[in-house]
Amino acid sequence: MEIEIIYNNVREMLLERGDNIDEFDEHYADVDKDEYYSDKNVIEYHTSNTTIIFALTKKLKRSIIEEMKGLKNEDTFEVFMDKYNNKKNIILILNNDTISTPQVQQLHEIDKVLQKKGGMIHYFQIKNLMFNPTKHQLVPKHSKLTPEETTEVMEKYLIKGKAQMPFILHTDVIAKWIGLKQGDVVKIERYNENSGLYNYYRVCV
Repeated sequence: MEIEIIYNNVREMLLERGDNIDEFDEHYADVDKDEYYSDKNVIEYHTSNTTIIFALTKKLKRSIIEEMKGLKNEDTFEVFMDKYNNKKNIILILNNDTISTPQVQQLHEIDKVLQKKGGMIHYFQIKNLMFNPTKHQLVPKHSKLTPEETTEVMEKYLIKGKAQMPFILHTDVIAKWIGLKQGDVVKIERYNENSGLYNYYRVCV
């Protein structure tokens, strides 16, 4: 049941990001649910834009983070990309055990490498994926802007640089959910009883 909830919520996340998830759906149906909790190997899925990696045991978490260290080296970067279907966008799903400070730092370093190459990594624990935060009634709609839309907004409001905009952290739950990386601008739709619906913009840092 837990895996099914995670699958449904990750599926919604991927659709919000604009991925084609046909391959993800087909592969999910073929995997025995007990395999997710085995130390034997990580379970990976692919969409049009993303590799989703399940590492739900302590051993697999250590193993995949150690393997990802190779992304810092150009030669091993290519080896890793070949192994994981050449997708530079990665969603890493881990168990609920504490993620150590060195592991968090390592994942942030890996994210920096991927962002320089046009990708990113977001990691989630099981507890983060038991619900879809965008469906909460108190969470306004967040939409990632395209570069063209960002330029239009900045020109419209006479914003000279993104540093002048309010921030949203790249570790924010919604930022991770919709796939924001540093420098992306998000539109937030808010409602006020007096002024009605209005848009608010933040830049991811």
